[in-house]
Amino acid sequence: MTLALGIDVGTSNAKVVLVDHDGSLLASAERPLETVRDGDAVTQDAEALWQLVLAAAGEVLDAVPGAARAVGAVGCCSQYSSIVPVDGDGRPTAPMRTYFDRRGTQRCYDVLRDHPEAFTTWTERHGLPPVGNGLSLGHLLHILHDEPSVAAATACYLEPMDYVAARLTGSPRATQATMFTAQLCDNRTLGTTDYDDDLCRLAGVPTAVLPPLLAPSDPCGVVQPEVADVLGLRHDVTVAASMNDSHAGALATGACTAGQVGLMIGTTAVVLAAVDRLVVDLEHEVLSMPTPVTGTYLVWAENGVAGKALDHVLEHIVFADDALADHRTEDRFAALDATVADVAPGSGGVLFLPWLAGSMAPAADHRVRGAFVNLSLDTRRVALVRAVLEGIAHNAAWLLPVVESTAGAPAERVVFGGGAARSAAWCQILADVLDRPVAPLLDPHHAIARAVALAALHGVDQVAADPHGVVVRTADAYDPDPVAHAAYAPVTEQFVAAFAALRPIYQTLNR
Repeated sequence: MTLALGIDVGTSNAKVVLVDHDGSLLASAERPLETVRDGDAVTQDAEALWQLVLAAAGEVLDAVPGAARAVGAVGCCSQYSSIVPVDGDGRPTAPMRTYFDRRGTQRCYDVLRDHPEAFTTWTERHGLPPVGNGLSLGHLLHILHDEPSVAAATACYLEPMDYVAARLTGSPRATQATMFTAQLCDNRTLGTTDYDDDLCRLAGVPTAVLPPLLAPSDPCGVVQPEVADVLGLRHDVTVAASMNDSHAGALATGACTAGQVGLMIGTTAVVLAAVDRLVVDLEHEVLSMPTPVTGTYLVWAENGVAGKALDHVLEHIVFADDALADHRTEDRFAALDATVADVAPGSGGVLFLPWLAGSMAPAADHRVRGAFVNLSLDTRRVALVRAVLEGIAHNAAWLLPVVESTAGAPAERVVFGGGAARSAAWCQILADVLDRPVAPLLDPHHAIARAVALAALHGVDQVAADPHGVVVRTADAYDPDPVAHAAYAPVTEQFVAAFAALRPIYQTLNR
């Protein structure tokens, strides 16, 4: 029986799972990742990331005797719009720029200023204009123009999932889908293996520093001997073409199924649906991007910071360690559902705005920030915790109709994944706010890594379950409570109104 490793590099941690041909999880391991913030610069140590992935993979294989020799495929996915500059040997020449890193934004605006045709060319061919604000093109331009020593030492620029695959195989490879936020491919044609000459010329990015593009069905290669020997793998283990975590989330949630959308809540939230064409809705910051599945696009609808907002409130407000007191606890999430159950729906009138790192779809503005609105003398901190969950749900409710319109079909059911899907309270809140049945994935914490492992296994073993079908495994759905939804609906309206009312204030404060 052939087994597969699935690697999921998130913003906060790296997970590795071992699965068999029908998707059963045999072992898992994870390692935390450290993010360094310094103003507009938000980075991670790419070499440390690779070593942590390697350690987690070793732990997984050690947990199942004989498993290493049975592994036939490895799949990689990661967060994206992040860039790792590497030298000719595939080693990092500088820290990885994450999607929170805003450096390079002015360089993107310079492209728009210097080339009057740039906006139309990018919008028609790629979908997104070159506006920076954390997109990979901005990272590339910043390094090429503003860090000459790094640029001189760099042979290639890779997204994190392609970087991990390159460390496995020894050769940098990418796809049109993984290089989406580099904004240098013509997305009107699916499966292209060429960068667009005009986009590269206008951006001033030489194709020589970009990874060769594979067709979505082509493997990256095999695990190079020195890595295989460290892990005890055979020397013929295939490394599948990588994908970003939105692609993997779409597989895990079955977002390509008619009448169904996926909702992944991890560090950020994203609403997922499949379409058969290139769609661009710049007003709402929603468009479609190529997927690893030939002939399909995925609605790209990033809702912004979500689970990270809850984590921030729990760590820095509820369980803070500061001059006032040390309230730290071993597991900040242990009492989450009980805490939420202690507060009636509506959180005593408190409304939480989750835009701690700026808003994204359906109204993008990197200067907007979060808030608790409508505090009173009766407000308790347990109400603040419930308000966070509700606020993230209201943000998703604001976005969902836009995704439905883009996909051309209503969402009859929401499949919920990511670490947040372990919370029964959050599942019910989402069902009540969205007015849709919400079905959480079974073992949502490992769902993305499992999906990417199954996709890789299917590529080398046709007996393996088709990852675009039976990979989706959900628990019983949470049905919306009509009474609760009736109470939440006007609050969602005020959530949107709060964005419009406070936006000018944020734009002044955060110039």
